[in-house]
Amino acid sequence: MKLNALLARGAAAALACALLAGCGGQTVSPSVPEDQAPSSAVSSQEAQPTPEPTAAPAAQGTLELTERESALGSYELFTMFSNGYAWVWANGEAGYLSEDGQYTPLYSIPREDIFNIDVEQMTTDGFTLQQNVEKLSELYSCPESGIVPFYKDGLWGYCDLSGNVLVQPAYIHISPMGQLGWGAREGDAGSEWIYYYDVIKPDGSVIVSGKNCWCDPRNGYYFVDESGDGGAVLYNADGSVVLGEAPYSFGNCPMPDFTTWEEGVVVSGVPYDRTGAKLSTDGRKIVGLSAGSRPVFQDEGGFGILNSNGSVVVPDSLSYISDVMADGSVYVQEKDTGALCHYDGEMNALADGALARAKTGERYIDEERIVPITPVEICDQSGRQIALMESEVEMGGAFTVSCGVLKAGDWLYFYPTDSTVQTYQFTSAK
Repeated sequence: MKLNALLARGAAAALACALLAGCGGQTVSPSVPEDQAPSSAVSSQEAQPTPEPTAAPAAQGTLELTERESALGSYELFTMFSNGYAWVWANGEAGYLSEDGQYTPLYSIPREDIFNIDVEQMTTDGFTLQQNVEKLSELYSCPESGIVPFYKDGLWGYCDLSGNVLVQPAYIHISPMGQLGWGAREGDAGSEWIYYYDVIKPDGSVIVSGKNCWCDPRNGYYFVDESGDGGAVLYNADGSVVLGEAPYSFGNCPMPDFTTWEEGVVVSGVPYDRTGAKLSTDGRKIVGLSAGSRPVFQDEGGFGILNSNGSVVVPDSLSYISDVMADGSVYVQEKDTGALCHYDGEMNALADGALARAKTGERYIDEERIVPITPVEICDQSGRQIALMESEVEMGGAFTVSCGVLKAGDWLYFYPTDSTVQTYQFTSAK
């Protein structure tokens, strides 16, 4: 399969290897090697120390990559499927398309306003289909809460997937609605870059109004500058205090050395759980948090995981640590062998099936067309090839592929040309 561009990204959070960096509602990524960033966790309770586990066996089983017809091609703009739905737009109308093809219209919006949902105010001029899909997916993908942006008369609010308006349109910019969302209102008249922010819960209630604040919708944090002196209070979504003084810089942007995770926060390499308690690290610099508020460290050998008391629970031999699954488990990938291992919430080894991984091969020159090719293999844990795809790299453009654990239900999007997309979905092998 000859491809002009490749995007391998599933609907599950475990597929992505790195967090998005930025301000105004996005978490800030620590400085770690590309495609190796550990992801966040779910539990907010302090974990008890557990014995160091034995090495986990490589997970068994395979997946099938199946080409799937979708109605995305009939829309002018669309996102990737997330939590069962894709946002779509055509002829001035926007709505959500389910994986089984059911379309629900939600609102009318002109094309020029679609990318003005956030403060970046990105336009579509000069962007390829793939670039538009990636950007739109950041802005409109359906979150687990099922609360999505709603537009009317040039302003933004929130509604559910049935069109019930939960937050009336009153904002010039908003964030995607996860555990929390934020809305930006203009400050001084005529000022383009001065905003006042509201922090909003999925039920539509406004818990902070008209403050200089920052919100992390996915992980459920917000902080508010009550004094205007550059020191802000960091809160959980329920209003409890995490840190009495959280560092941030100009506007509503967290400092680069301040990173949020679902398990807690990391400030200058020091981890705290969601109660604000400092976690033990045995002097190691921490780059993230994993299951059970366990600090993730990085040494020359790769990533490793500590217990909450600072002892090593998984040595520094990992190239990948997944998001924490709904059952509290976590997947890791051994750096040397490429084997994917599965641990439960107490870091005991598990073995299960229906998992796969993506890896890139050595680049070569296609002699027929004289273009560089980077093959991409979809493999099971035993190294058996499920699918082989090739990507043309033109004019020295960078080639990237999202790595991680691929599971049944995850979607892959391939772009044979700048204006077409092919959709595939993983299913369990029979």
